[in-house]
Amino acid sequence: MTKIVKKLMLFLTAGMLAASCGTVEEFVLLNDLDIDSYYKMQPIHELHIKRGDELRIVVTHKVPALTAMFNKKINSIEDGEALVTYLVNEDGFINFPYLDSIKAEGLTCAELEQTISKKIETAGYALGANVNVRVNNFKVTVIGESGTGIFKFDEPNPTIFDLVAKANLVGNSGGFGGGMGIRRDKILIMREVNGVLNSDYISLLTKDIFYSPYYYLQQNDIIYVWPSQTAIRSSNRIFDFWWSRLSVVTTAISVLTLFLTLFQKKE
Repeated sequence: MTKIVKKLMLFLTAGMLAASCGTVEEFVLLNDLDIDSYYKMQPIHELHIKRGDELRIVVTHKVPALTAMFNKKINSIEDGEALVTYLVNEDGFINFPYLDSIKAEGLTCAELEQTISKKIETAGYALGANVNVRVNNFKVTVIGESGTGIFKFDEPNPTIFDLVAKANLVGNSGGFGGGMGIRRDKILIMREVNGVLNSDYISLLTKDIFYSPYYYLQQNDIIYVWPSQTAIRSSNRIFDFWWSRLSVVTTAISVLTLFLTLFQKKE
């Protein structure tokens, strides 16, 4: 009888440990990365301008007076004096001073810079003007187990790991992150491309992320972070009810086994 109790206690204890403990492969990011190997990264993503983007456009010249009219400024209570931004409308155009409507949707920032520079030159305003274009409202949305938030980026080519750091997605405590409550191997990214919604799952646990087209973020990406099994279990009250009772039973069996073992030794 004692052997049966011992085996039952061992079985239940092992099951509880297996359910509550994780492995390296489940939690450590890039756990299959070989530091002695070289990996060919995805080429740096060329950001393409989309409808709804706000563009910050600065025109400069060796003679500043020739381009001052293109750099309109506004007064903001929060930010002080700032340059006007240009909204890409539903037709994909921006209204730029003295040059009327300019097609922006689908172009990279560099291509739009060249387009504006040529138009300034053709119109006879300034020869050799330099134009700098930047998407001013680059943002991604995070929803799911890690929390909900909108994160903006100033740099033109943010990666998924920039978002991990900014949103503290895998932090174990505090901050925005969900820590042990998220699936590091199942993160859904939804992305609109030419009016079509594309989506795919990525994993932060393996080096395959470096080869994914979703390694570089794009403006208006939506990221859904799946809950881990631990988080799902903790949200299930029925499971919690029986799990807590199983813990009590397991503890009782352990105490009983210990008692029987000591009793047999005395005999």
